[in-house]
Amino acid sequence: MGRLILACICLLPCIIWDYFTWMIRYSRHPEKTPLMTRYKKCKRIICYVYKRLKMDPIILGKENMVKGSACYIGNHLSALDCMPLFFAFNERPISFVAKIEIEKYPFVARVFKAGDGLFLNREDLKQGLRVMMKVEERLAKGETSYFIFAEGTRNVDQMRRVLPFHHGTFRAAMKAQVPIVPTVSYGSFLVLTLKHHWRKYPTITKFLKPIMPEEYANMSTQEVANLVYSRIEKELSFSVKKYYYDILIKNNLRNYSPYRIY
Repeated sequence: MGRLILACICLLPCIIWDYFTWMIRYSRHPEKTPLMTRYKKCKRIICYVYKRLKMDPIILGKENMVKGSACYIGNHLSALDCMPLFFAFNERPISFVAKIEIEKYPFVARVFKAGDGLFLNREDLKQGLRVMMKVEERLAKGETSYFIFAEGTRNVDQMRRVLPFHHGTFRAAMKAQVPIVPTVSYGSFLVLTLKHHWRKYPTITKFLKPIMPEEYANMSTQEVANLVYSRIEKELSFSVKKYYYDILIKNNLRNYSPYRIY
């Protein structure tokens, strides 16, 4: 508990300053400021937050990140999944599609809007279609890339299999004819828990080989969803989890020093 309280105290002055100097302005009228300028501001504050939370990011398969616009599809175990890592290591703008409930979060919602993030109402089909049409339009123009959690909700049990994917998630990328990059995340669920007190919190993000437009040209959205799901599930179950716990066992005394491991 003390670690989280201390992190919040350290973060609050910076967040409040940014909130009044650019968050409000950029989120209300994003069209008045170039996307790259907004992206750099969002990137700076998010990197500051993850450093204060003592996250130790480990990126695998970085060569699979696409230089142009792409749609990244990943599993979802924590509120911190992927976002800090993408903003920290991706030089090109990347935005997120998030559940509409996040729009009520005062600081997080501002950063999302400033970075061209979109909010999806899972209970409103028409609103969801409008959001995905915006994603398709922006991907087709090459303005930015998007990251989407195809499970549609967070998997609260990190030991379970990946939840089923919503095949409609892939329609925007397929219509825009951009690469689809399967992405595996693991470890970020420990960062905000009160049961662990570590010096650092390793988090793994692994980018798998992109699925190019010519590969899915004759496939349905359901077939693409099944393909991406199988790759993510296989990589998470047989590679990433093992790699993660090997890191903990090898480095726990020198780097991470957990008081307790559950």
